[in-house]
Amino acid sequence: MRDDEVKKNIYKCSRCALCQGVCPVYDEVKNENSTARGKLMQIWGLKKGELKLNRKILQSLDLCLNCEKCRLNCPSGVDTTGVFNAEKKLSFTGKILTSDFVFNLKMSALRLFSFFKKTPVYNKSSDILYFEGCISKELKNKLVIHGVKLKNGNFKCCALPYLTKGRVDIYNEIAAFNESIIENARLVVFDCATCFSAVRNYPFKNPKNRSKLIFYTDIYKNFPLEAKKPAVVSYHMPCHMNSAGKKLTEVEEILKEIKNIKYKRLENPEYCCGFGGDFFIRHPKIALSLSFKKARDIIETNPDIVLTSCPTCLWSLRFSLFVYKIMHGLAKTPAAMDMAEFLNKHCMPYKSTDNLKNDPQNNCKDCTQKELVKM
Repeated sequence: MRDDEVKKNIYKCSRCALCQGVCPVYDEVKNENSTARGKLMQIWGLKKGELKLNRKILQSLDLCLNCEKCRLNCPSGVDTTGVFNAEKKLSFTGKILTSDFVFNLKMSALRLFSFFKKTPVYNKSSDILYFEGCISKELKNKLVIHGVKLKNGNFKCCALPYLTKGRVDIYNEIAAFNESIIENARLVVFDCATCFSAVRNYPFKNPKNRSKLIFYTDIYKNFPLEAKKPAVVSYHMPCHMNSAGKKLTEVEEILKEIKNIKYKRLENPEYCCGFGGDFFIRHPKIALSLSFKKARDIIETNPDIVLTSCPTCLWSLRFSLFVYKIMHGLAKTPAAMDMAEFLNKHCMPYKSTDNLKNDPQNNCKDCTQKELVKM
């Protein structure tokens, strides 16, 4: 975002404070400087020379989960997260700490958890590519979708971690590389809400490439499934599902249609889990408080399994439920599971896929089952 675009977005802010009502961080700290409105005013003060950049301003700008709730709920259409990312100024040391080398070094630490696992093998001839997120890659998690042959697209990171740290240079380089792969694909399937949101927001040179991006839940629309065992399930909606244009009701419709499954909605299914990338490392107290609120909601809803579609959210749910269990002396708590894994391992098609191929009503926003189902 150019400087004139930053100023234009700040001008659009009407100071209505609706961002205050949807900000998970403000809900915890009750400090105006933590809201989008407060951050915008500080940035405007810096630009006009009325304020000088200091530690307190840097701290308030860092108090952001990048959940994008402020942007999505802004009646004036202010691109709040775009402004924040554009205004993050890094020192020489800061640039080293946010470099590609350091990021890959951090991610490689996850290999300790998958040392004995085999690297997933995908179909090499398919023109439906899988966008393998960094966490899935390091943990060697495999995306399997009933009836769909996937090829690993060998993409780089979605680049959002760099953008949120102010490394627009690395972000643009990665976005261009990933688009070059998308250009030659028929479809690109995602199973991580954050990756999906990040790539959908790329500054595509060819806008048509954006229409090739789908989330795995699109494939399961009107796809008849039956759970192998009866279960009660709930769903935690990752913040970036909303920023990618997906709705909670889309997921709920899929879960409600699965035979042997009873869906129970959480009281606050779209409330942030608090982990937000590495936010939980920088601000553990706030992150833990938010994650425990989510754990309490899950336990009070009392499903057998709580599902989600984001690796970081899954970590948050598993950790908070485990700690909550110990703190309150509970005999057991609901299991947390990735929804894609649940649909693959715990469910199976109960209707002939030939009927799916011939059903003219069986379609989704970006694709049709007829195009995707390959048995």
